[in-house]
Amino acid sequence: MEIVTVFGADGPEGHSVALMLLQMGTFKVRPLVTDPNSDLAQKLQAMGTEIVTVDLDSPSSIQEALKGASRCYARTITDFSARDPLQKEIQYGYRIANACKENNIKHVVFHGSHHVHRRFGLPARHMDAKACINDYMNELGLPKTEIITPYYYENLLTAIQPTGSNCYKIAIPMGETAMDSMSVKQVGSIVASLFQNSQTWIGKSCPVSTERLTIEEYACILTQFLYPKQFKDARISVKTFVDSSTIPGSQDLGNMFQFWKKGSQKMNIAMTATLCPEIKTFNQWVAENKESIISSLEKKSTM
Repeated sequence: MEIVTVFGADGPEGHSVALMLLQMGTFKVRPLVTDPNSDLAQKLQAMGTEIVTVDLDSPSSIQEALKGASRCYARTITDFSARDPLQKEIQYGYRIANACKENNIKHVVFHGSHHVHRRFGLPARHMDAKACINDYMNELGLPKTEIITPYYYENLLTAIQPTGSNCYKIAIPMGETAMDSMSVKQVGSIVASLFQNSQTWIGKSCPVSTERLTIEEYACILTQFLYPKQFKDARISVKTFVDSSTIPGSQDLGNMFQFWKKGSQKMNIAMTATLCPEIKTFNQWVAENKESIISSLEKKSTM
């Protein structure tokens, strides 16, 4: 049975990929984690899955993690607390790329992104780093598929949660521009489909999305399913978002939204439906997660 190495299995995207591949049973899955004590790593262990701890600062550790594998899902994370988040992430990505080359990986699915700074002069380091890594993988001639994902529904429970009590405001500075989105849990289904059909997808970029809605439309759907709680678009500017945010890398996120507002998302909803016929709309996601959404909102309002 062929081995698939999954980087970032202790993060939401990598965990989704590892779970889907394990459920399929087509491949032997080697989930890589940087923190074996994290909740997601522990969940994999509870399932009886052997996890592997990898040190991304060590090329030999990455080489060992890829030994004997035929396929690899690669996802790098931006550490905004680092002295130079951009270069640190690029170094991680280059090490993974070199190890994939040296281990003759047959198919790499890399979680890439757009060149924001190069195209518009707006530094968005969490996106720019991945775009540079993708370029390097192309230079190495890796048999690769790039996947680019949009805003995740789940971010409404974590990073940019609606604020308020009875009337919640969504502080995402998109104005009237529609924003692509999907559930992070469907990344696994998409990547699994790519691995199952390697010859079709190698050499291609897959900008995936479930749907494209304005912030006001997201708010209306939340109100519909969570009434009497009500939701509205806060209609804030990018500058206000950056100035008021306590999220690490808020300027980078603000530039990301500005990039999207310029019409640069260009995600492919039809392609996504082909790769993942069971994709969930925002309506479906909210309907299925009402209790967890309400719990998360009420927990924050009491803090």
